[in-house]
Amino acid sequence: MGTSINIQVTGFVGSDPQVKTVGEQRVASFSVAVNRKNGNGQKQTLWVRVNAWGKLADVAAQYVHKGSLVQVSSEWLRPNAWVDQSGTPQVSLDMDANRLVLLDRVEQEEPAADIAF
Repeated sequence: MGTSINIQVTGFVGSDPQVKTVGEQRVASFSVAVNRKNGNGQKQTLWVRVNAWGKLADVAAQYVHKGSLVQVSSEWLRPNAWVDQSGTPQVSLDMDANRLVLLDRVEQEEPAADIAF
């Protein structure tokens, strides 16, 4: 049996997805905040950058917005280093989504949407 990793992140979206085309595929990228309290009761936030490709990018672009509650699953997680606009080095965790669950309540009492590609 080979090795594997399965990541599931549930949190609130930090900004509307940014959609762009890479090669022939569309990708929608957005950050998800995961919060917890440490042993001292202090709130900690981990930001995870989500990349939704292809048809999942179209779903994210249409339904995911800043403040949305989502659950995202992936089979891979990778660190990413970058420099922000002020020149300060930053790091993030990036994941390529293979499943997106929209957890926001809808006004018409519809069930949450669960989309996988």
